[in-house]
This record gives sequence, structure tokens and C-alpha cells, in this order.
Amino acid sequence: MLGHNLQFPDSAPLHPGETIDQIRFVLRRRKGMDVRTVADVTKLFTMSAADLLREWFESPELLGLQAVNGIIGTWAGPEEPGTAYVLMHHSVGEEAEGQVSSWGYPEGGMGAVADACRRSAESFGAEIRVNAKVDNVIIRNGRAVGVALEGGEEFRAPVVVTTCHPQITFLRQIERSELPPEFVRDIENWRSRSGVVKINAALDKLPTFSANPEFDPDVHGGAIQILDDLEYLETAFQEARIGKASTRPFSDTAIPTVFDKTLAPEGKHIISFYSQWAPAWWADEDHMDELEKYADRLFDRVEEVAPGFKDSVLHRQIIGPREMQEEWNLIGGNIFHGELTVNQLFHMRPAPGYADYRTPIRGLYQASSGTHAGGGVTGIPAHNVVRQIRKDKALKKSRV
Repeated sequence: MLGHNLQFPDSAPLHPGETIDQIRFVLRRRKGMDVRTVADVTKLFTMSAADLLREWFESPELLGLQAVNGIIGTWAGPEEPGTAYVLMHHSVGEEAEGQVSSWGYPEGGMGAVADACRRSAESFGAEIRVNAKVDNVIIRNGRAVGVALEGGEEFRAPVVVTTCHPQITFLRQIERSELPPEFVRDIENWRSRSGVVKINAALDKLPTFSANPEFDPDVHGGAIQILDDLEYLETAFQEARIGKASTRPFSDTAIPTVFDKTLAPEGKHIISFYSQWAPAWWADEDHMDELEKYADRLFDRVEEVAPGFKDSVLHRQIIGPREMQEEWNLIGGNIFHGELTVNQLFHMRPAPGYADYRTPIRGLYQASSGTHAGGGVTGIPAHNVVRQIRKDKALKKSRV
């Protein structure tokens, strides 16, 4: 898993106990780090997804299929150096059944996951507030003591954890004078481009694929990739890079209602297209008319492999970079709260010296997707921030 749950230390001097912990951490991971392993790790962080995959596969179609995991949510084509890491990021994971590198559909949709988290928190006495936008973090003498909502209501707490995009927390909710100048510069330069276009559609029937016309849960219920080959993907990105929405966009597609009957009426289905690319700067501009044409082009591609698909569409929803930014505060439309490039990983995420879930403000911690280990429904940042908070409390007690 290549340390997917690693916690990196602050660059400030460590307490002796912390120093010992770091030494133990390094020693535990020395085993198995031979020359070949070091070379493989180096490749993973420096190569393009395309070049790494070419070492294992020959078919352009299979290369394109496998390269999708290297570009999901990423402002880069499969030939871009560093996308091999993104491929790894999307390929690690484990389901309850122990299926490594697998994915699943939560019954009730992703909202059901949020509801489960809410019920769990409330069972421990937490109070959940929704539609309560934080205006600013309240800071007294360099320490966070609570937050103030847009309406003026204030909440005080000995510990505050933010899960917002780093540029929202540190450039909007905190006065820059409260932060070190070099930290502010790092956050200002944090890259958060995307170009993702999410399209949801309601269908009156399942698609019938020419290559496999009978219903097959492994096909209809699996990851359906809309693309031709590796060149198809690279061309789509290069078009967006020069300011033109992809003429032949690709899509990582799912039909969750194959397994989850709670999401649609009997006989109806929902299909979800996670597609790319629109120009990254569309996050700051309204291009819905062009996004409608983009969706038409993608639906034309589906029609080629599943005749009759377009006639089955009852309704569709198009969510472009601007909608993601304005409605969900995903700056740039980036689902990872920051690009997964080599200069924004591990000890650099989201800024040098603050990759341990602490911040320059005492009592304020961070656990957004802009921290290690990035985006995805993993819970890793939340797990690690709680571990850091508990560790800091224990360390404080030991010094008393």
C-alpha cells in the first residue's frame, strides 16, 4: 500500500518521544526496501501512467482502459509524468469482504454513507448542524477557540478541525496576518485544477450493449469505460488544455441501480458519467450551453455502443467545474481539494511543515482531502487527524 496511511512530522523540532517514534517508523520499513523496490517506487512517482502501463501491456485499447485510474479527477493526460501515482492512488483500497483494490456501491447512494456517519457521531453525543456556513475561525493570541457562522452565531471549543479546501480555510476564514507569510504563499500557490464534468441521467430502461446484448450484472453493474484507446484519452486532454472542451470525451460510467433498487422506481435506472475534460478555467465562468453540447457528444458515443440509449433518457443533470466550485466549494472543481501531483503529495500536502494535520494556528487541525492521503471515500485524513490530536494531548500531559 506504499504507506497509504503514513503520517508525516512537522518540520519543527520534535519532542524526544516524537523523535523516537520517527526512528522506529523508519526502522520498521527498512525491510524489503532493496534496489528493485526503490526503483519501482521511483517509477511510480515520476512516470506517466501510460509509460508505466506500457511495461506490462501492449494493446492500445487495454492501455487506455487501465490508464483511466491515472487521470480521474486530474488535470493531466495519461502521458503526463506523475500520473502513475494517481493510478496507484485509485487502485489501492479494501472492501469489508477483503477484496483488495475493489469498489462497491453503498445502498442508498453516497448520501447513505453521510447519514451513517451522522448517526454514529450522534450516538456518541455529537450535535450535527447542516446549512451552517462558517464565516471565520475565531482566534485569540494565536490559538483557535471556535468558529463564527455567517449569521453571527459563535461556537467555542478547545479543538477545531477543518475539512474545507485549504484555500477556503486559510485564505477566506482566517485573516492572513494570523498566518506565517511563507505558509500563505504556499496556500496561494496550491494548484486545484480539474476539468471534470459529472453527468447523471434517469433512464426508462437499461442500455443494451451491441457487444453483449443480454443483461449481465458484471457488465451493467461494473465500471463501464467510454473510450477507444490511449490516444483517445490523450487527445481529449490536449483539447481541453488549449481551451476547447473535448470533442470526444471519455467517461468512467456506473449504473448503481443494477444492485441498489432504492435509488429509482421499479424498472427505471440511474446512470452516472464521470467524464473529462472541460477547460480548467471554466470553474470561474458559466459555460452551461457548451456543457450541454459536451453531454450530447458523450451521449452520442454511448449510442454507438448501445443503440437506443438516447431515447431511454428521461432526464439529465450536468455538473461542470463551475457548478462544483460554486455549489460544493470544490475550488477548480477538483474533488481532491488539490491536484495529486508529486509536488503536492505527502510532506507537501497542503504545505511544507504542515502535513501532520496540524496548522500554524494552535488548536486548529485540518483533515480535508487537501491533506494526506488525498481524496476518495477512505476516512484516512479523519483517522489521522484524530490520532494527531490524541497524541498532542498526551504529549501536553507528559510535559506538565
